[in-house]
Amino acid sequence: MINRKKTLKEYLTDEEYESVVQNATKFSDMSLPVWYLEIIGKCLCELSNFDLIRCIRQDVFTDLATFEIIERIDEQNTPFYADIDSMELMEKLSSVSSDILSAYKSKLDRMIENVEKNDLIDLADIWMFDEQKETYQGYINTIKNKIHKNW
Repeated sequence: MINRKKTLKEYLTDEEYESVVQNATKFSDMSLPVWYLEIIGKCLCELSNFDLIRCIRQDVFTDLATFEIIERIDEQNTPFYADIDSMELMEKLSSVSSDILSAYKSKLDRMIENVEKNDLIDLADIWMFDEQKETYQGYINTIKNKIHKNW
């Protein structure tokens, strides 16, 4: 089990940390190295949804970001906990490798069952258009296919 209170820096080797600091110093006018330095001082539970999305997009701490997104969905008992960010969170989650997703198979199965059994996508019509619902269902199907690929 991953410790959500542990800072991201604690998951880096000393060499990796030094590299992050050097890049942030050398490229201080660029947002990505500075952002990376900022997030390594935070623990998973302190990261914003945008930080989690960006971690997956930038392929940094992907396994940890995936874990945290799934934990938040599980705690709230809905993948729509993040309102407007929910679409992009699910998009990024569906882009993660099947190896990483398969580690969370039982929680993802529970999430998918909750979405399908309770028709949560159709209930999201307050902020989701029909084509977005289809896209979201596509993300769900991608995740389902990835976690059941190896079974």
